[in-house]
Amino acid sequence: MNNYITLLIGCCFTLVLAGCNDKPNPIPPAKDTVCGTIRGLTCPTGQYCDFGAGQCKVADAQGTCKTKPTVCTKEFMPVCGCDGKTYGNTCTATAAGVSIDHTGVCEPPKPRACGGIAGVKCPNDEICIDDPGDSCDPTKGGADCPGTCTSK
Repeated sequence: MNNYITLLIGCCFTLVLAGCNDKPNPIPPAKDTVCGTIRGLTCPTGQYCDFGAGQCKVADAQGTCKTKPTVCTKEFMPVCGCDGKTYGNTCTATAAGVSIDHTGVCEPPKPRACGGIAGVKCPNDEICIDDPGDSCDPTKGGADCPGTCTSK
């Protein structure tokens, strides 16, 4: 029994001398992983590239890798993703791996101009149609009448 008490007192004495460290060693913040840029850097699995609002269309925009959320609410606060799609909220967009372009719904893309004096072509799945509502009419002498690309 005396050995037990001696051992117990020894342990307590050691703890008292060691004291408590009231300031734990802080964990250094994780270094942000850069993504995007002109080099097209990608993020590790489970993360997405957050470019920041309004940076989606900047060709060499630099973003930061952020963890994709795994659970989202169904709260409807629409945002427009960098992929041009409208998402129900920020969480659902980032869970899909998409950075946010702006709050609110995405505007439909504007039709591409084509034709004209430069002869601008449409992508393979579209054709160039002259806009009969504009003031430029090639049948009435209009020389540089641009058209609009539409699906075939």
